[in-house]
Amino acid sequence: MEQKKPNIDQMLKLMAEELGETPVTMESLAKLNEKVVYEHAANKQFAMSGDKIPPKYKLLMSLAISAALGVENCIDTYTKVALRKGISSEEILEAIVLARFVKGTTVISTSTNAMKMVVDSLNSK
Repeated sequence: MEQKKPNIDQMLKLMAEELGETPVTMESLAKLNEKVVYEHAANKQFAMSGDKIPPKYKLLMSLAISAALGVENCIDTYTKVALRKGISSEEILEAIVLARFVKGTTVISTSTNAMKMVVDSLNSK
């Protein structure tokens, strides 16, 4: 038997239960185009459905990735959810610090060709 899809109010309520408040972005999207909210929820469900990485780590990874990308709304959302799920402030901070390191490392990594050019110019003198 096929399970009935929740209506948009039920969907927002489920999101609010996880977050502790109604997510403003999803509430606004629901008023503009409900399909976007359903698509977002389906994408999240798919992304979180794997069973090899524990949910706690998925949440911390989501927080770290959001921090590295600079998406403040998502950082706030994942932090609120993490705290509600009992993830410690130390674990949250560690995820953010790790994101800072990885993001900072991309500057060095993407500059490899420039550094090689500088080394080559030094060697040609």
